This record gives sequence, C-alpha cells and structure tokens, in this order.
Amino acid sequence: MVRISIIIPIYNAEQHLVKCVNSILNQTEKNVEIILVDDGSKDSSLNICKNFQKKDERIKVIHQVNAGVSVARNHGIEVAKGKYIGFVDSDDWIEPTMYERLLDEAEKIDADVVMCDATTVYADGRKQTDTITQLSANQILKKSDFTPTLLLEMAGSVCRCIYKSDRHNTKLMKFEKLYFPLGVKFSEDRIFNIYAFGHANYVVYIKEAYYNRYMNEKSAVHRFHADYFEAYKKAAREIEKAIYYAWNNEEEYQVAYLSQLITGSIMAICNYFYKTSTFSWSERRCAVKKVCSDSMLRTAIEKSNISNKKSKWIFKKKINLLIVYAKMANWKHGR
Repeated sequence: MVRISIIIPIYNAEQHLVKCVNSILNQTEKNVEIILVDDGSKDSSLNICKNFQKKDERIKVIHQVNAGVSVARNHGIEVAKGKYIGFVDSDDWIEPTMYERLLDEAEKIDADVVMCDATTVYADGRKQTDTITQLSANQILKKSDFTPTLLLEMAGSVCRCIYKSDRHNTKLMKFEKLYFPLGVKFSEDRIFNIYAFGHANYVVYIKEAYYNRYMNEKSAVHRFHADYFEAYKKAAREIEKAIYYAWNNEEEYQVAYLSQLITGSIMAICNYFYKTSTFSWSERRCAVKKVCSDSMLRTAIEKSNISNKKSKWIFKKKINLLIVYAKMANWKHGR
C-alpha cells in the first residue's frame, strides 16, 4: 500500500516547479505517490511534469483544462491511492523529513489529520515561522479540544497537513467524500479543514516547521478583483455550511467565523483602491457604499461584537474614513 499520495496543483509554475518536486523526491519517506495536476498551464510546466514522470515511476501526471486549484486538487484526490493524502503548492518546497515525521505521528494513534508548522520565505530572503500561537507544544486534539478561536487559527492551510484518505476513514465515509469547494475564490483551504477537523477522530499538531511557503511580495497579493466582496460573502456562506454539517451548527463557532467576513470586507475596500484597480473614482466610492450597506455584513458586525475602528466605520457608513484608510494601507504595502 502507498503510504501517502502528494497532490500538487500546477498552473504556469515553471520557475519554481523543479525545486518543489525535487523536495518531494528527496523525502526520507520513499513510499509515496506524487500526483502532478497541470491546470492548463501556458508555459513549460506540463513538459517539466512529463520529464519527471519519465524519471520516476512514483509520479503520475494529470492534465486538465484550466479550472482552478480546487478542481485540480479534487482531481488528484479522485485518483490518489495512498493511505494518507498531502498537498504541496507548486512554488513551495518541503523539508526532507516532513512526510516521514507526520506519517509516523499519524500511525501512532491512527489520527485522521496531522499538522505541522511552516516557514514563510520572502523573495528578499526574509523568513518567518508560521506557528499555532494558541498551542505551546505538540498536542493530540479531539473535537472537544477545539475552541472557536483555535479552529479559526488552525484551519487556514491544507499544505501543512496530511489527511487520512476517505477510503481509510470510515467516519468521513459515513459523512461524505471530502473535497474542496467549487466556485469559491477565497478560503478553500479553510472550508476543507473545517470539515476535516470536525469529522476527525484525532488531529495531531507538531510544533516543528517542515513546510516552506514562498511569498513573492511583488506579484502574489496585489491583483485587483472587481468581485472581491461578493467572493468573500460566498466563502462565508460555505464556511457557515461547513460549521452546520461538521460542528453541529454551534453558535459560538459561527460567531467566531463572522470575523472572517468582516476582515474580508476591509480587504475588499482596500482592493478597490489598488494601483491595478480598473474602477473609476465614482465606482470605487459606490463600491465602498455598497459594502457598508450590505445586510449580511452588518448582521455579522452586530453578532460578533467586534469593536475595532474599521468595523465601526463600516457600520456607521463612514465612507470617507474608510477610503482614507484603504489608500494609506495600500501605500504602506506598495499596492
């Protein structure tokens, strides 16, 4: 039996793909299946994948018409043969002992999910450890151990985790096959993890950084999205549904996740004023007004009792203050 299937969604990743795949081939754990899912790349990514496949029989290459990261990952899940499944993004890389370490911990207690820390590596060479601040050491968690704030902090990334495959997880099998949500632009990882953590027997956390996440500040986060706020609302609805099914619709978990929508609304307002924005000045102002008047957002602010300045400005429809804030925040971050 294959011990773990590692799924890599790929789109125009020729610059970093070789380093990414080599970091998996060089794992101390050799009983792996590597599934490279090319999502309609227009560069040489597919050829790089095929060359790797020729050199190592553990590699499987899938090519699909461009459909997004969730479809690519789901495609990989459908064909994966491993007892466990892991995900790596194509511009990232992992430490040599990552999967051996996580698998050993998983098999000690037959855990359904194991999570480690990560290191964010910036283009200028700076590094920052991404750790779970609410947990001071390695820990074995049952569902009852998850507070709303802990679930909020831990559910952000799938690449730091391994998951027992559905065919080996009878609890998940009774629920439904675990897939990434379709048609969601933001929070795909978070939605996936809310389901996974909610239906796991044990979640093991290892306070050691094995995953390296590359962050190119010049290109990664400065894209304008005309539908940013609507996309965040759609993600919020999917999160609400995930808590309903996987966490018994408990009010305290729902309330904790309202902060995501509020944060997303602030980010949407900033997005309207990016240098790359195609909106006219009047369109930007109208978009801010629309955010402030949104009933779903206003209900979230009321329910969450969040009292920071920006949420108060939204609730009181302080359009000019929000515009000034967005322009200052974008200037600070070079957007």
